[in-house]
Amino acid sequence: MANQDLKRTPIFDVHKQLKARLVPFGGWEMPIQYEGVIAEHQTVRTGCGSFDVSHMGEIIVSGEQAQDFLQWVTINDITRLAPGQGQYSAMLNEAGGMIDDLIIYRIADQEYLLCVNASNDDKDYQWLSSQSGKFKVKLSHESDRWSQIAIQGPKSSECLLALFDNATQNKISALQYMEIIPADFQGQTGWIARTGYTGEKGFEIYIPNLVAAATFTDLVEKTDAKPIGLGARDTLRLEACYLLYGNDMNDTVSPIEAGIGWATRMDCGEFVGKDAVVKHKEAEAKRRKNVAFIMEDKGIGRQGMKLYKGDQLVGEITSGSHLPSLEKAGGMALVDKDLVAVGDSVEIDVRGKRKLAKIVKRPLYSAKVK
Repeated sequence: MANQDLKRTPIFDVHKQLKARLVPFGGWEMPIQYEGVIAEHQTVRTGCGSFDVSHMGEIIVSGEQAQDFLQWVTINDITRLAPGQGQYSAMLNEAGGMIDDLIIYRIADQEYLLCVNASNDDKDYQWLSSQSGKFKVKLSHESDRWSQIAIQGPKSSECLLALFDNATQNKISALQYMEIIPADFQGQTGWIARTGYTGEKGFEIYIPNLVAAATFTDLVEKTDAKPIGLGARDTLRLEACYLLYGNDMNDTVSPIEAGIGWATRMDCGEFVGKDAVVKHKEAEAKRRKNVAFIMEDKGIGRQGMKLYKGDQLVGEITSGSHLPSLEKAGGMALVDKDLVAVGDSVEIDVRGKRKLAKIVKRPLYSAKVK
């Protein structure tokens, strides 16, 4: 795809001024790094980083049956959300495979904000629309109107607070994990959520495009937040064992296999794909599972590489990289649940050579999100 065919976020010119390395990413021209992936990774683990994630999608669901609709199309229990709260969830096809994972925020009594993956944005909206006919709901595809900035790291609070007056600072300081509040951004109404994708304490802000570049600039010029690219975002999420759609899950992987059974309500009403998930869960011998691994030999296991125990193929890597916090390589794999367990040694075929690795508990890095 030629660069002129790629989408650009409203913060694009700021990235150029900051001398970011810009690359194609899911149809967008996005910053992969500024100072360097390892340095940026460590900045988020020890300080504060600011990420442009405006390629992510936003969909508003509203109406008197918005709750009933979302209870039907997603796997978590939406009835648990009070206004101002959010939850991690997923949408499934009839076969129990994952259409997408997402975060849902209840921003009013009968209104919800859905944050979906950039690569699935249009597909998700079309699928939700196809399911909405029997419900009194309104769907609004908001992705072209909103930008999103993630402020992540142990010093994220002080960096974000620096942008606001005392009254708003008090509201931000009171936010608990997975909560969301409205806020004024230079005269424009946006949202601040206590969420993230790094394994550190952080926030994700949803703001109108009009003020996105100025807000990002204020963060990196007026606070201690440093700009962080998508390269470090990937290594950070991988250490925390956060799933990436298209790698660790897709429309053939069930939520049980992906390791998010904890977010799948099996005893609270129906949802699309539930029958298939129930049958899949009962068919123990046929199940796969997501596991974490650490390389013990030199080399990096990458997506698509095969895992072996002796001559037996037991799985395939879904995500792999050098992990700066561990100073080792590692990642996640989808394996046969009956053949692989935590503590097992496996071999990974790295470009024709077998490299030793060990299956370990998830996460690879202890999250500090709360």
